[in-house]
Amino acid sequence: MLRKKAMLILRKEFNEKKNIEELKELASVLYEPVECVVQVRPPHPKYQIGSGLVEKLVEKIKEKDIELVIFDNRLSPTQKYNLAGKFGVEVIDKIELVLRIFYKHAQTKEAQLQVKLAELQYELPQAKEKVRLAKLGERPGFGGYGDYEVNKYYNKIKRDITIIKEKLKRIREHRKRLRKKRKKFEVVGLIGYTNAGKTSLLNALTGESKTSKNQVFTTLTTTTRVIKNAPRKILVTDTVGFMENLPHFMIEAFLSTIEESAESDLILIVVDASDSIEDIERKLRTNYEILSRIGCSSPIITVFNKCDKIGEEKKKKILTSLERYIVSPIFVSAKYNINIDELIELILEKLNACIGVVETSDMRLISYLYENTEIIEKIEENGKYIITFRAKEDEVNRILRIANKLRG
Repeated sequence: MLRKKAMLILRKEFNEKKNIEELKELASVLYEPVECVVQVRPPHPKYQIGSGLVEKLVEKIKEKDIELVIFDNRLSPTQKYNLAGKFGVEVIDKIELVLRIFYKHAQTKEAQLQVKLAELQYELPQAKEKVRLAKLGERPGFGGYGDYEVNKYYNKIKRDITIIKEKLKRIREHRKRLRKKRKKFEVVGLIGYTNAGKTSLLNALTGESKTSKNQVFTTLTTTTRVIKNAPRKILVTDTVGFMENLPHFMIEAFLSTIEESAESDLILIVVDASDSIEDIERKLRTNYEILSRIGCSSPIITVFNKCDKIGEEKKKKILTSLERYIVSPIFVSAKYNINIDELIELILEKLNACIGVVETSDMRLISYLYENTEIIEKIEENGKYIITFRAKEDEVNRILRIANKLRG
């Protein structure tokens, strides 16, 4: 299937460290970027970019048969309307692009509701202006809005938001109940910039094969698995990927998913080590900003994935240049299984589990200990077993209470 040809535009301020690569990566999921334009200037109220550049791009769009223009910058409805009138094609911004990618990857009912909520919350503040503009005359991307009355459309969106929030609230409560059941086990949360290889790392840690694609936002719902070859039962959870300047309404829409990370016992920040130093720094900042916004204070390991693509010199440069952003760093390759066992050892060290000792002859309890905790020592004495084990503090206390009850 032929994909639409897209022009990508970034307007940035003087001295602003920003490039168009992230937008290019995002756009490539759905479209074929054929032209990239960067302009350094203050925002133009009518077009976002300068009016002179707009006139030049009109010809470029015709010349290259471009069917869609995507801005990295947030656009107002009036700017979209004005640009669509000039270009003769639909104009969207990065947020709309991300929402379209979300729609493509939303497989579960929860993910579909989250995407719809994000779309409606994006639409609400500009609903009245869109309807008003649509009534002035047709423009690409404004079809259908003119059929609504301004207030009716606005109120319809508000009602739909309320309904979806209620549905997601029920899903969130269900998630909390599931997390409560899992609380006896340690949970490691994978977070990271989109396309950093989180799903590949999940597969490497668990020995399973969740589908991993070289595309952004392929994971929209959480996936929880058990780490293989660990001496006790430890769960690892993969969540939705982050991106720079993720709007508040998107974080709110995906809150039930992102919350999984906030409540983990340990966080693995997964970074693509083959990125440039500047991109790694920018992405690490984004990770920390979002962790702060969701109130996460768990200990952290910084996992530099795709180390097979870099040499020792790049590793040294990462560690020295980005020292203030890095906590407990380790270089791995999920694809080639490099340093995965070492990562599991580091996870065990960071989790800092408690030690308990039970004396029992109950085979069900002994079996449970072997299946779910790390056995340090077992001594048989007078038909009973004295077992020293390691597990999460709450779980150790729970097992000790059970052992005491069994002793009567």
